[in-house]
Amino acid sequence: MKLIEARCVRKEYGYETGKGSVRVKLVDDVGNAIKSASIYAGESEDATFYRDLDGAFNIADLVKVAYEAGKRGETLEYEFVDESEDD
Repeated sequence: MKLIEARCVRKEYGYETGKGSVRVKLVDDVGNAIKSASIYAGESEDATFYRDLDGAFNIADLVKVAYEAGKRGETLEYEFVDESEDD
């Protein structure tokens, strides 16, 4: 099982604005998605749990799946992907 974390903060947003996205996905050994959570930081009026922050509801499921896999002795790999644009 692999946990893939992808972050994207584009230069035009600037880190100080806090705009961008974070996606976390669990995949099985052949690359099939098991569970995922995405959180997007856009405009402040969209920063609600039923818009940009709705991925927060999936975090507990991600943890449970990874925990159960660990109890079964499965290994968990971690991969970080920076999707921000380079200059």
